[in-house]
Amino acid sequence: MGIVLHLSHMFLLPKDSLKIKRTKNKGYGVFARKNITAGTVISDYLGKIVSNADYDLSNDKQGLYLMYLSDYASIYPDLSKPGPHLVNHSCKPNCWIYVYESHTLFYAIEDITMGDELTISYLLSPDNGTCIACTHSCKCESINCTRTMHLTNEKYKMWQNYLNKKRKKIKKVKELYDSILPPLQLYPITLPIDPIYKKIYS
Repeated sequence: MGIVLHLSHMFLLPKDSLKIKRTKNKGYGVFARKNITAGTVISDYLGKIVSNADYDLSNDKQGLYLMYLSDYASIYPDLSKPGPHLVNHSCKPNCWIYVYESHTLFYAIEDITMGDELTISYLLSPDNGTCIACTHSCKCESINCTRTMHLTNEKYKMWQNYLNKKRKKIKKVKELYDSILPPLQLYPITLPIDPIYKKIYS
């Protein structure tokens, strides 16, 4: 059983469930206007399919908007419209990403209370001196904030091992570079919450 896409801008909840507003130090953010139950699917990360090999990293000066789709392709959203690309990073995220039918869905991994900001982990690879003049500092101010969006080597390895097991079960993406990833006709209402999330951010 699923829900038919009925909202624009890639959010899958009713319009009165979320609001976008400026934060103190992270630009815009997405906030809950109603309580959201753990497991609830929130959005689909849609946009233009771009080649990872040809992508111009200078685009990231505006922010981290490129979303992994496969080892060869990623999604770049339409920044002129509100969407899940406005969900900020946190060292203690209340949402996570889930690959479903070759789409990247955002969903709640814990109960979210009205007024809370929706956050995910950007899951950046470890900064072992390769991130020159690094701008990936974290300002989430959570109790376990690491001050960086980069995972530690240990946690990154844990995440990659998890992904490698999942990728064997995921349908391969048919990349059509420079085309717009179309929305699915049907979306799941809820998704399972994997223990790996708490292991990475315990």
